[in-house]
Amino acid sequence: MQALLQLSMLLKDNASAASPIYQAISLLGPYVLSGVAVLCMFYGIILGVKFAKADDAEAKKKIQKTLINFVIGAISVFVLLLILYAIRDYV
Repeated sequence: MQALLQLSMLLKDNASAASPIYQAISLLGPYVLSGVAVLCMFYGIILGVKFAKADDAEAKKKIQKTLINFVIGAISVFVLLLILYAIRDYV
């Protein structure tokens, strides 16, 4: 409990130093999220087309692994961006 209180006091003490950062996040957050969404959509379409055009099973298997990694990475990036955008008011 004391550790949480100390952490809260530490964050309040440093709030003035981080204030411009959180103001920038508040201002640019929606644009960054939409930009990342558009880039992910285009890359997903490109990978989907490559998967559809793959001739042999080995090429399809390689692109399928790439697609799975892309989906995991895109979800991770979106979750981290959403968390950063969500906590801007609480810090």
